Amino acid sequence: MIELGEMRHGESADQPYPASPRPPLGRVGRVVLAGALVLLVVTAAAGPPRRPEPVRVSAPQGAAFVILPGRVVVADGPGAIGRGGRVVTAHRLPGGEPVWRFALTAGDHVLGLTAVAGGLLVTSSPAGDGDSVSAMLDPATGTLRWRHPGYPVRTASGGLLLENPQPPGAGTVRAVDPASGAVRWTLPVPGQEVGYRHDDHGVTQLVLVTPQGRVTVYDADSGAVAHTGRVAPAADRGAYRYAQVVAGLLLVEDARGTVIAYGLDRLDERWSVPTGSRAGLWFADCAGMVCLRNQRGGAQALDPATGRPAWSDERWLGLGPFGDRLIAAERGVGEELELSALDPPTGRVLARLGRWRVSGNDFPSAPLVGLRTLTEDRTLVGALDVAAGQVRIRGILPGAWSECADTGTALVCLRPTGGMAIWPVGR
Repeated sequence: MIELGEMRHGESADQPYPASPRPPLGRVGRVVLAGALVLLVVTAAAGPPRRPEPVRVSAPQGAAFVILPGRVVVADGPGAIGRGGRVVTAHRLPGGEPVWRFALTAGDHVLGLTAVAGGLLVTSSPAGDGDSVSAMLDPATGTLRWRHPGYPVRTASGGLLLENPQPPGAGTVRAVDPASGAVRWTLPVPGQEVGYRHDDHGVTQLVLVTPQGRVTVYDADSGAVAHTGRVAPAADRGAYRYAQVVAGLLLVEDARGTVIAYGLDRLDERWSVPTGSRAGLWFADCAGMVCLRNQRGGAQALDPATGRPAWSDERWLGLGPFGDRLIAAERGVGEELELSALDPPTGRVLARLGRWRVSGNDFPSAPLVGLRTLTEDRTLVGALDVAAGQVRIRGILPGAWSECADTGTALVCLRPTGGMAIWPVGR
């Protein structure tokens, strides 16, 4: 593996790096240079330096993995059904030695691995059907701490919600203590999906809207009712075609086909946007702005206070918040997209990050990792710093890799055909 240093926006790994300015050589410089040349000849005679060998770890095709302190935990993919069923295994970093093994319930497949409150949460469901189940494991030993039905949602205070959607009238949301699994409170969900209000750390409130327009806002920690109110009812008193919490607003589509924004604190109407016949319309939180997109592509940002358009740009295939910036993607080559960092209020491009395929794993404490296919069957790996608008090159790996995580001292990567490798890298 080759360490390439740091690449700022505007530079490319396929082009030579600009040479650093060199001061003229004086007498001392010539002596040092001569000594370096002697050392170079001796080194060359001894043969080229050997590339560090990676540590190989067994991982089936389609495996999921997560990085924990001193551990990498791997879960069997959807195609790995053996005599003992699917398993979750932990390996020590950086050596790859197996530490523990946890067998899932027969027939289950893993939906996600998440580090929560010092534990490892394994979410699974029966293949093709059935409710999801979340099991909390001790990351050091793999011992089961507790198990509950539901899909996990983090709260801003470090708590855990387990959402268990069911047919109308039978769904629930449970708040559990991540350490003990004790159920703190349970909220029945009458039929509409639950909306969540977030801050930078997680969910702060839950929002339920009935088809008749009755809204109840709950505190995510206590489950207590924060306040209630009413909004425009759904068309023909049926289910809303669109009801979502975005940027501190409740957005619902009324019977006229108009999306109305209400402030969540007082449920007062703020503004409205006629949707007309636009198909596939959706709104998203874009670092404090309200992003509007449809199936035709492009993006438009609305001022959350007024609903007025702040900016629009047809080139963006996708947008997502990353801290106080947006990361935006436009068409690149194959699965690799041209990525940029944007200023949310203006849509101005702050930095171009280059062409990357972003690793799909969720590693909240690790840098965003980008992969790029190079010639001669090699993969470039970069740590994408969206806030600084920089890319730090972490290495060039032989072969094709589908997912990578950067621990600071190692790259942990999966092959698309199966198999995992741990590559040592410098900080």
